[in-house]
Amino acid sequence: MNAPSCHKSVLVTGSGTGIGHAIATRLTDAGYGVIGTVRDAERARALTAEAAATSKPLRFLSLDLSSASSIASLVVEVEAAGGIDIVVNNAGHGVFGAIEEVDATLVARQFEANVFGPLELTRRLLPGLRARKGQIIWIGSLAGRISLPFQAHYSATKSAISSLSDALRMELRPHGVRVTCVEPGDFATGFTSARQVVAVASSPYAPQHARCLAAVEKQEREAPSPDWVANLVERLCRMPNPPSRVAVGESARTLCLLLRLLPDRLRELMVRKTYAQG
Repeated sequence: MNAPSCHKSVLVTGSGTGIGHAIATRLTDAGYGVIGTVRDAERARALTAEAAATSKPLRFLSLDLSSASSIASLVVEVEAAGGIDIVVNNAGHGVFGAIEEVDATLVARQFEANVFGPLELTRRLLPGLRARKGQIIWIGSLAGRISLPFQAHYSATKSAISSLSDALRMELRPHGVRVTCVEPGDFATGFTSARQVVAVASSPYAPQHARCLAAVEKQEREAPSPDWVANLVERLCRMPNPPSRVAVGESARTLCLLLRLLPDRLRELMVRKTYAQG
């Protein structure tokens, strides 16, 4: 694999596991200077040591996207070290539960981790990205294109990300900053087992909830490696004029076409059948 023609620095959030780790590793192997982030400072040190043991020049810093001071500190540190050419907003998590049973505190945390924190980080990095004519890559989801049962809040955050990405791309185009939203389907990342599940034993939604969660877990067990997403991100980093949105995953493009062409009733039926909702 050829290294980039000029040394570029990349910040990849949420890179301790899953898609983020695959992206950070792939870009490091491709010759980029990569900084990954995880929430816990001790884990950041451990991951940096682990990378060094395999001779990978990949380092990790702690970042809590729910903390304005943590975001500000990270930006100061990376700018003092020479700045960032590319930011990959990957960090996030999911809440699984019925809208009626997910309280406002959990909803706020979901939006804070998936939208507000990444948006604040990006906002603070923008002066440097404009100066370096850099790039912003948002890791959204196909769930942002169509709402999923018992994953309404996650779908809403990913829809928000794609909208922010579209607007930001138009604002930054005159300044030479490239913006793309990558929308993965299901990948084997452990995301499902890590998500926060809100389950109420006496809930009227309990049978639907259980069937849907089982379907989601089955999809992830059978899903391909997140290396698919990492390979795509590396290609995007090399493109002088990357696309605005890119769906990635098995049958992702076919699914996107169907979502555009099918009437609402049939789209909803397709989702209900996929997630065992009858």
